[in-house]
Amino acid sequence: MRPFISLAILVLLSHPWIVAQAPQQSAGPTPSPEQQKMGYFIGDWTLSGTMKLSPAAPPAPFSGTEHGEWIPGSFFVETHTKTKGPLGNVRATRVMEYNSEKQVYTYNIYNSLGEHQLALGEVAGNTWTWTAEEKLNDIITKGRYIITITSPTTYDFKSEVASPSGGWVSVMDGKATRSQ
Repeated sequence: MRPFISLAILVLLSHPWIVAQAPQQSAGPTPSPEQQKMGYFIGDWTLSGTMKLSPAAPPAPFSGTEHGEWIPGSFFVETHTKTKGPLGNVRATRVMEYNSEKQVYTYNIYNSLGEHQLALGEVAGNTWTWTAEEKLNDIITKGRYIITITSPTTYDFKSEVASPSGGWVSVMDGKATRSQ
């Protein structure tokens, strides 16, 4: 009789409608391929280049460091930058995202000079192009910032402003190297 009771209990407990299933947790959203592209900027970088205080000014050297990391969830990249150059010691914080609704990259940058800028970006091959309105010597103009990835550990960058006569004028260019 005892084996029959054990067998009956085993059959009852193994029946699908009796066995309680553990609640399944939703995996939640995962970063898209466009968001994953921003991972290139994660880590520590050394910056060097030249900048002009105005399009007509001579270029002056600057140097700096940058640290980028994912905000938990890996949908946004937060970057902290420290530079030393013709504007003195400047610190900046930037948050980059991919807006899947509008299919555009954005970044918000805030710096220790009291400036804030919102830029829209797109990627074509190894080139990231950001566009925004910029205030240069109290004049609002269109600007663009172009990053060209040259290797897994380096990229070139330049900042340009729209010329009143048409075209673009370079106000900053340089190179970033991933720190080891």
